[in-house]
Amino acid sequence: MSDARALLRAKRQEARINHPYASYSSSGQLRCSVCATVVKQASMWEGHIGSKAHRVAVSKLREKELREEEERRAAEKRKAEEEAIASKSKKRRVSEEVEDVEDSRPSKSKSAKGGFPADFFSDPSREIPLSNEDDEEEDDAAVPPVANAEPKSKTQLDLEWDAFQAALQQTPAEEEKEEEQRDAYNRATVAAEPELVSTANEGLPQAAPDPEVAEAEQKEETEEEKRKRKEQEEKELIMDRLIEQERLQEEADLRVNALKAKLEAAKKARSERKKKS
Repeated sequence: MSDARALLRAKRQEARINHPYASYSSSGQLRCSVCATVVKQASMWEGHIGSKAHRVAVSKLREKELREEEERRAAEKRKAEEEAIASKSKKRRVSEEVEDVEDSRPSKSKSAKGGFPADFFSDPSREIPLSNEDDEEEDDAAVPPVANAEPKSKTQLDLEWDAFQAALQQTPAEEEKEEEQRDAYNRATVAAEPELVSTANEGLPQAAPDPEVAEAEQKEETEEEKRKRKEQEEKELIMDRLIEQERLQEEADLRVNALKAKLEAAKKARSERKKKS
């Protein structure tokens, strides 16, 4: 009896299905790992994998594997981008720290050369009060120029100040030039009253009036109409000049205001730099 059971067991081992989705339980039952169903006999395996339920389960499994693969690749790509961004930010931070160290070196050497202790400016009790810009300008004016001294390089603030002064000096000059042109134009204008010249032949019998000539004479303007028309033209010319002067004045005011705003911003930036230093 035991020999018969051993033979049956050996026969079952020989008939095992070798398939990626085929698995056996501890009791030797054939199972489909995709469908999670038990296949009673090995001969029924081919029919099972050809069934619609098995094919649907396999397609769902493949879709799941593809989705997981895409998610894994996206996670790896996102991780690589984050590492690249972190590396760039680290390099930028290191470069900024190096620049800060290089910027602080001249100030330290200057303070050491002047005889101040290293922590002199960090101590609030030893803070030097900032003087006004007028005092600085007076001090600069009081110091006599040194012979053979090297010219001091102008900063951005000095260049903006020179441009502001040039604009202030240029505005009155333009107005004076326009006034001179207007006076020259007024002096060059000549006004005269219109005179009527008789074209009739005196002492000769007058011919019959031509109807076309009579109609043309009626259409001609009278002296009063001509005078009014000239006055109107002169008024319009004066108004055009006034409008042009107002436009030029507004443009000059806008330039002055823009330069003033730029100067205030430069002063504010310089005061902030002084506070930080």
